[in-house]
Amino acid sequence: MFNKDQNEFTNPQFENQTGNGDYSVSGVEPVTVKSKGKKAALIGGISAAVIAGGGVTAYGVSDTVKNQVKLRTNSPEKYYAWVTENNSKTIGETVSEYYKKGIDRYEKGTTGKINVSFEPTAEVKDDLIKSMFGDDYEEYADDETKQFIDIFKNNDKYGINAEYASRKGKLSTNMGVALGGDRLAGFELAADPDAMDYFVRIPELKEQWLGMELGSAEELLGTSETINAYKEIMKDPASFLSPEDIENEINRYAGVWASFANDVELEKKEEVDICDITVNYTVATMDLTEKDIAKLGVDMLKELRNDKVVKNILTEKLKVVDEDEYEEDLDDAIDNINDNLKDDYYDDEDAEITIATYIDATGTIRGMKFSEDDNYFLMIVGKDGDSIRGEVKMCEDNEDVFTVNLTAEENGKKYTGDLEITINESFSYDDDNDATTVTVLFENVETVDEEKGYFNGDFTVNIPNVDPIVIKCNADKDGQNITYDAVIGGKNYGKLTVDYSLDFKADIDIPDKGSAYMVDMEKMNDFELEDYVTSDEFNGFVKGIFVKAGVSEESAGKYSEALTDEVFGEFDNDFDFDDDDFDFDDEDFNFDDIEDNIKKPSDDDTTASSKTDDDRTTASGSSGFSFSNDDFQFDPGQFKYDDFKDYMSEEDFNKMVEEAKKYMDEYEKKAS
Repeated sequence: MFNKDQNEFTNPQFENQTGNGDYSVSGVEPVTVKSKGKKAALIGGISAAVIAGGGVTAYGVSDTVKNQVKLRTNSPEKYYAWVTENNSKTIGETVSEYYKKGIDRYEKGTTGKINVSFEPTAEVKDDLIKSMFGDDYEEYADDETKQFIDIFKNNDKYGINAEYASRKGKLSTNMGVALGGDRLAGFELAADPDAMDYFVRIPELKEQWLGMELGSAEELLGTSETINAYKEIMKDPASFLSPEDIENEINRYAGVWASFANDVELEKKEEVDICDITVNYTVATMDLTEKDIAKLGVDMLKELRNDKVVKNILTEKLKVVDEDEYEEDLDDAIDNINDNLKDDYYDDEDAEITIATYIDATGTIRGMKFSEDDNYFLMIVGKDGDSIRGEVKMCEDNEDVFTVNLTAEENGKKYTGDLEITINESFSYDDDNDATTVTVLFENVETVDEEKGYFNGDFTVNIPNVDPIVIKCNADKDGQNITYDAVIGGKNYGKLTVDYSLDFKADIDIPDKGSAYMVDMEKMNDFELEDYVTSDEFNGFVKGIFVKAGVSEESAGKYSEALTDEVFGEFDNDFDFDDDDFDFDDEDFNFDDIEDNIKKPSDDDTTASSKTDDDRTTASGSSGFSFSNDDFQFDPGQFKYDDFKDYMSEEDFNKMVEEAKKYMDEYEKKAS
């Protein structure tokens, strides 16, 4: 729609030249010539040559003149076809150029750094400490608690940072958590999609990489053909789809539309309102009936059938369909529509859709509108002097579903204005027909580095019932900085800062599988953490984090040992058997609940020996234990998972029963 250069609004139409109006050749004064014969013929020939040459030169350098010539000398259909093809050519070139740059960066690689930090206000820090340690936290006497309080009191910044690099599909990432500007721990990832190898590690925990060979488990991802096609694309994207292919494809299908367009109506120098400005555009309008749409579909399908680029991608590179099937499916679709056309299946009277195209004085498409009865979708931009305006609108049954209005003023290379987004809530099951408007104000926005996306500018986001969100962006050749003062409910929570930078080159080292701990994907369920890292290594890692945060060596050691025991299950896994109360220490097995249900024999009991087996079962309840005056029995079959499902998984339940049976068997042996 928008020419790359013309989209900067620097074409003659936006320099206050007459748009779509009358043009005449100037600079030649009237001359009265009295001589006749050869002299007159010579002068006339020279004059004609000068005028003709000037006209050719003007046509060659001015898009406005080109557009006027086409507009005045062609039929509406031919003019519209020229505009469509000319704009699609520009779009194709622009997209192709961006794609080419993307491939170049893919080949050379990209390196990026990002740092996100939050600096809470003193009030917020105090509230956080109170929520964790109570309002009287200052009165704590024990040094251990004070250490943790000091972590929050003495650190003014909390952050996450990352570095990443990618090149030809390979990827490496290093992320970390920082406290007070110092890194506590990190996480690294490396990937080689071509070999289907992936590696992760926490360097502070263990230098050795933990690797996975996904190529050995292709069934997890799909067929080998799909994986191989993906690998080929990653090796050389341009061989899969070249920049020239993209440009040609855009022009190919735009050409189908341009050739199809008929019964075009032109309105020259039409006044078009865009927000609060009025511009003059040529408006090309075309009605499409249901039959027209069907014919267009046939033309597009025929072009697709003969499209060697698409056919080659689907049949040779992706192998999702063979060539014969590709052609047969398209032929069937074409024949089906043609049969319906012969049978007058499609309506040829009423317009199914109306397309309006807004064209400026240079022949550049500046907007389009698609209408159907009381529904339409509009997108359009325009400029009057230094005032730039734009609209996007969707309407259903003459009611706005949403609108986007752009208002900007140009000052050199800087732009100031607002972007207003309005959504009609009646389309979200709200009967009040209320509309919600979000406004983004921007001031002095300018591009610093287009390639890397660096820019300057201040932004304010206004959302109903929410404090304004103020974001400041500053950049230089070295990187981008973004800051946000978090004010919520009138309270300032602190400053959020984001810094990032890019560089279009990268060197990536993929870990050696020989030195890494490789996980067999086919035996993934058998992998245990202790297979890769020892409890001592984990304990040292956790202790190191506590110490870096400001906890003493002694306290850090105590807490790291407790956490290590929890993670590695090195707490007392044996039941602490006591003859008096059957006290089981393992909380995971919830034996306290069982003890409550155990009924022990006493002197007041009736003679249990006289009870039937059913009586014994009833007396035991669901605990699984059965008692009589003569014996002590443990019946695992009496344990029901439903009685324990709120406390443990079924796997843990089964382990509990097995352990209980083992220890009760031991008890019976000792008792005998």
